[in-house]
Amino acid sequence: MILAIGAIILFGVVLTAFYVSQRAAVEADEAVAANRLNLRLLRLLNAAQGAETGQRGYLLTGEERYLEPYTASSATVSSEAAALAPLLLQIGVPQATVDDLRNVMARKLQEMQRTIELRKSGDAAAATAMVKTGEGLALMDEVRELIEDIQQRGIQNTAGHVAALRSTTGLLSAVIVVGAVLLVILAAGAVKLVYDHAGELEAAQRQLSRTNETLEEMVEQRTRSLRRANGELQTYAYIVSHDLRAPLVNIMGFTEELDRAANIFRAYLTRMRADPSKPDDRPVVEAVEADIPEALGFIRASMRRMDNLINQVLIMARAGNRELVAEKVGLLDLVEECCSTLRHRIDEAGIDLDVARGLPEVNSDRAALHQIVANLIDNAIKYMDPAREGRISVRGWRTGTHAILEVGDNGRGIATGDQERIFELFRRSGRQDQPGDGVGLAHVRALTRRLGGDVTVRSILGEGTTFQVAIAVDLTRVKKEEMA
Repeated sequence: MILAIGAIILFGVVLTAFYVSQRAAVEADEAVAANRLNLRLLRLLNAAQGAETGQRGYLLTGEERYLEPYTASSATVSSEAAALAPLLLQIGVPQATVDDLRNVMARKLQEMQRTIELRKSGDAAAATAMVKTGEGLALMDEVRELIEDIQQRGIQNTAGHVAALRSTTGLLSAVIVVGAVLLVILAAGAVKLVYDHAGELEAAQRQLSRTNETLEEMVEQRTRSLRRANGELQTYAYIVSHDLRAPLVNIMGFTEELDRAANIFRAYLTRMRADPSKPDDRPVVEAVEADIPEALGFIRASMRRMDNLINQVLIMARAGNRELVAEKVGLLDLVEECCSTLRHRIDEAGIDLDVARGLPEVNSDRAALHQIVANLIDNAIKYMDPAREGRISVRGWRTGTHAILEVGDNGRGIATGDQERIFELFRRSGRQDQPGDGVGLAHVRALTRRLGGDVTVRSILGEGTTFQVAIAVDLTRVKKEEMA
């Protein structure tokens, strides 16, 4: 009876630990979303400044090529400002502030457009006079002030989620420790029912005592390590790698020790020839053979889910920190190299692979390009429709300062409503019958943007999908522009 009550309590602790781990995952997602929103605000400001740079270059020189960055950036400003509005309201930014930002952005674009139209009409003096009024400078200053104010709200929002994440992590550690203690108590109760020999009982108690001392020492060591890490946290990635991962290591230590203790008890029962058909032996055997392994299985499953979430967040964080190295890369050779790696899967699925000749050459980061191409081809293979013969085509060309690479297939396709969400972290589309974490395409987009471009998708559900990757032909030039 006692063992049954203990098993029920332990099961409740495991469910609580699972719930708390889910809450930690939600807080981690919210913190990532808040950071992503701040980055989008920075990109909005950069786009406005880029448009202003193109405007001034055109006013000074009258050359049409300066209008290209203006046209691209002004379109980005309009669309991004509209897209950010509902997201800003969600984090508590007043409607009036959001309206002010959109209005000021619109006025700034109008001011730049008026000067450009004057310059195009040949009235350079009037365009210059308009610039000298300072209206454009005042509007840009107002844009910066509004974005800085909104970013402060975003930082406060992120800090709140990080604080909640730390609190949830601490609670998760406490719940697991309680579960570990209950496991020890449950094991001790089972031993007490079987050990009728005083000497053997004392030996078992000494073993349990040594085990407890070891566990307490491990808890103390991990706690000191966590305290040191908490004092040195500087970035969100560091928070994830220490505040979350360290408790998981601690929990793993508990489970391994308890698993080892359970094996000792199991061996002892074997030596004692415990008979599950006997009323006195049955609860002990059930506890050692079923209850304890089941509880440990729940704990390990929760740990694996939490560890997977941490790893996926760190993948994105590290992608943004790695130093890119520009070198001459022939896209045809790179694609063939990726296809060679995946050749056995392509042949196994009976897929017709068509790689166009004459793919352009770029000066870019080979490792990043390899990850992009391999990921897209791997996805095409993975989501092929088994009802028809599979086809994958790779095309590429150069346009201006960018190289374009298209990877198309005749697979399952992607629903219209999911075609942008698939690039978000942990988002997947369609039937979930293939392994994956919803990170691959988010990683592809992050890498292509670091390479001076972007990735888009065209798809018809049930007919096929085409991903178009645009990257800068010369990464060195992109890096110089970013530093300028």
